[in-house]
Amino acid sequence: MSDIITLIDKRLAELGKSRRKASLEAGLGADAIRDLERKGGSPTLRTAQKLAKVLGIPASRLADTGGFDLSAATGVTDGLREEERPFAASSYDPDAPDPVAAFEPEAPDPADPEQPPSIPSNGVVEADTRFAMGAGGHANAATFVYRRNGDSVQSVDAIKPDAWIFPPWFLRAMGARPGDLMVAESIGDSMRPTIEPGMPLIIDLRHRVPSPDGIYAIRDRWGALQFKRLETSKILGDHTIRVISDNGGHVQVAQTEDDLNIVGRVVGGWKFF
Repeated sequence: MSDIITLIDKRLAELGKSRRKASLEAGLGADAIRDLERKGGSPTLRTAQKLAKVLGIPASRLADTGGFDLSAATGVTDGLREEERPFAASSYDPDAPDPVAAFEPEAPDPADPEQPPSIPSNGVVEADTRFAMGAGGHANAATFVYRRNGDSVQSVDAIKPDAWIFPPWFLRAMGARPGDLMVAESIGDSMRPTIEPGMPLIIDLRHRVPSPDGIYAIRDRWGALQFKRLETSKILGDHTIRVISDNGGHVQVAQTEDDLNIVGRVVGGWKFF
C-alpha cells in the first residue's frame, strides 16, 4: 500500500468516513479511492484537490505539486508554514517581487551553429520544412545529425535546434515516447481548410502503413515532407492508394503502396491566432 493511500485511510478513520462516502463527497466516482489504490496511489492534481478538501488536509500531501501551493483551491491551510504558501498574501504590494516569476523557465543557452542540435531526452524534434525549400524549392538531400542523450542521430530532415517539450500526461495519452514523434510545419495550401499553411503538426513516426485511412506525412519525389489524406481505393484495386488534397484546387493522384514513402501518421496539430 502506498504512503498516500495509508494517509487517506488514516484520515478517513479519524473522520469516521468510509472510502466510498469520501469519494462521493469529493465529487468523484464511488470507487475512486479503491481505483487509486489499484493504480499505485498517485492521484492527478485535480483528484488530489478534491480529496484533500474532503479530508481536511493540504493537497500537497496527496500529489506532487511541482512546488505550487494548492491550499487556495482546497480551502485548507492548516499545517502549512508561511514559506510553503507563496501566494497567500493579505494585501497587494506593487513593489514586492512577483511570486509567479520564480516559476518562469530559464531561457536555454543559444545553440552553437557549428555543432549538431542537442535534443533533450524528453524533447520531440521539429523538422525544419522551410530549410528543405531553401535551394530553389528542392529539398536538401543531405543527411543531418542531431544529438540525444549524448548519441548522434542521423536524420534526412533538417532539425531545428529547439525541441518541443510535451507534458508526460500528453505522451501517455498518445502511448508514445518523445523519440516516436516529430513536429513539422505545414507548407502550402493543398490541405485547406483542414490544415492551414504554417500549422505545426505532430507526426507518429511508428505508423507507416496507410491504414486506417487518414492524414499522413509523406515524401514527394524530391524528399520534401507533404501532408495528404490517404485512402485505400477499393475501386482501383487493393494495392492502390488515393492521395487526396482537401483543397479542391489540387488534383488527386493514385499510387501503389510501394511507391508511397510514408513518414508517419498525423495525430494532431494546433493553430495560432
